[in-house]
Amino acid sequence: MAKLKAAETARSDWRHLFCCRTLLPLVFSALVLLLNAEPARGQVFQLEGGTSTMYQAHGGSVAFRAANYDGWVGLGSLDGFRLGAFVRTKVHGLNLGFGDDTIPFRMATDVFDSSHYFLGRGIGVGEVRGPTRLFGFVGATSLGVGTPFFRGAQTDKGVGLFFMDRQLTPTLSAFSRTVISDRQTAINGLEWQPRSGLRTAIAGGLGANRGYFASSLTAEREWFTLKAAYVRADHEFRRLTVQQPLSSEMDRENILVILRPKPYLTLSAGRQNFLQPLTQERTGIRGTVNQYLASVTAARFTFGGAIFDSHVVGTRSTGTSLSVGRSFYDRLQVNGNYLWNHTSQGQSLSSWLGTFRETISPRLTLLQLVNNSQGRTNISFGGEVVSNRIAISVEYQTLYLPFQTGNQFKQAIVLNLRLHPFGNVHMNVGSFVAPDGTVKYTAYAGTFLYHGALAGTPQSSAIALDRYIVRGRVVDEEGKAIRGAALRVDGDFVFSDSAGEFFVRKRKPATFRLEILPDQFLVPGKYELVSAPSSVRAAPDDLAKEVTVVLRHVRGATR
Repeated sequence: MAKLKAAETARSDWRHLFCCRTLLPLVFSALVLLLNAEPARGQVFQLEGGTSTMYQAHGGSVAFRAANYDGWVGLGSLDGFRLGAFVRTKVHGLNLGFGDDTIPFRMATDVFDSSHYFLGRGIGVGEVRGPTRLFGFVGATSLGVGTPFFRGAQTDKGVGLFFMDRQLTPTLSAFSRTVISDRQTAINGLEWQPRSGLRTAIAGGLGANRGYFASSLTAEREWFTLKAAYVRADHEFRRLTVQQPLSSEMDRENILVILRPKPYLTLSAGRQNFLQPLTQERTGIRGTVNQYLASVTAARFTFGGAIFDSHVVGTRSTGTSLSVGRSFYDRLQVNGNYLWNHTSQGQSLSSWLGTFRETISPRLTLLQLVNNSQGRTNISFGGEVVSNRIAISVEYQTLYLPFQTGNQFKQAIVLNLRLHPFGNVHMNVGSFVAPDGTVKYTAYAGTFLYHGALAGTPQSSAIALDRYIVRGRVVDEEGKAIRGAALRVDGDFVFSDSAGEFFVRKRKPATFRLEILPDQFLVPGKYELVSAPSSVRAAPDDLAKEVTVVLRHVRGATR
């Protein structure tokens, strides 16, 4: 026991030494040099700070951008003092990153879930040499923490990695993923794309010292989509041994078929097997989900139905979902949902939800929700007011709180407020009702500052914000905004705000991969993806179209 404690103490000391004496001084040295390099060319700073009783956090951050670098620094208190920083620049064709970065870990066989990633604290180097893309990283994995107004991290395990992707022929490419840590990973594979819409891949090797094999097939046409994969993974397989996020892996046979025989009809059926790690050290559990879905649009009505059949650790569950919705003259949207769930232990749950949304004007929307579950009916009222200077979203709810003593019914106002009082200043206030009935608040504010040419100095080489933008909104199935959702747009990490909105600026009008990162959400509970585009396109401000990401809150689940 004494030896184990000594080993753990040594690891903790190493993490502290690496973070405080090596990495962070390097990051801040790079930051100081970059901020003082050619200041006349212009630098943009975004300052944010706030406090939250929901996250039990206080802190702030500074994001910065100039012609040849960008990054951020965050510090605050969230379960202890947290500090994070990241700087990205380009030197002689090399893409350099210093500090706390989100590193994708994707493979061509990931046809069902391409959002695998890990949080790293160290130095990353990327380069493109003709048909070859290279990336290397040395440092440590990290445990990330975050709020809408600051991000931080804590050093975990030492790690080094090397990723390579190479186009061998116009239709054939190869990839390699190598990780050196307390457990080793070495996975290599090939991808073949004989024509547009048809793709197959194969991969094999070791993941965390455990065997791994995967194969996949994707076929896409206007009227159908086919995704299939077969994976053999040991129950202790990991791409990388990290404490977070513990992402599930595909396992054994997986298939999804989507048919679109008519513009108004969509049918789909699928079977997926998952290997879900419980903790970093414990082995994972396996689960199977069969799903059958259909949707029909006719006479301005939208009908939907779904059946789910799952098997996890000896328990079988069956779920059914039915929905109907209709729009009336673009002023009134009515939706109804019925949910039923039954387990092999004999438990059955059912609920229904009615949503009524009236659009009084482009700036004023009213909302009413009626929910019945387990013999209890909740009625909620809300609405949204939007103007150039202010946006308010209010819901009045009557809630039943089983953990509260005395009167277990509580009336609460759930508020989201955004202000732009003057200039570049923005303020945000949001509230959330906790399971014990207490109302938690989050408040933060921010602004933009300019240095150099942007501050008014007459220079011919002034810099502006990137011209092209990707913008979107994250909502639930009733259209309600979801704040604190984590997304990644081609490597740029972003959270949705209190109105569910997010945006990322880009230097080129290109198409970028969009990923949803449920394990990094800032809001309590667990969410699953209903629909979202796999890619988004950056466009000028006045032409950029808003993309919509729809999520479903998994009741009773926690992260």
